[in-house]
Amino acid sequence: MGEVSVQAAKEIGYTTAGTIEYLVDGQENFYFLEMNIRIQVEHPVTKEITGLDIGENQILVANRERLRLDQNSLKINGHAIEIRVYAEDPVRFFPSPGKIAN
Repeated sequence: MGEVSVQAAKEIGYTTAGTIEYLVDGQENFYFLEMNIRIQVEHPVTKEITGLDIGENQILVANRERLRLDQNSLKINGHAIEIRVYAEDPVRFFPSPGKIAN
């Protein structure tokens, strides 16, 4: 997925931070879902498993500075999961604060 994402960004001339998301099936085939041209709220997951601060790197690019790394130096170490807890009415999808119970 990483190689395909880099190729896609190069094809469209994309040069700043963003995300490309995929769905993966049980046979490990992956399918393009969306591209976001901004840093997602999940960026701490990237930092957790790569040590890379996407926000810092986006600022470097915006200042027309060179990145301090290249694609080959990125290493994934471990796994990370981020979750969100929404307090909403599951029927109307309106905010509905209350007790969280398991």
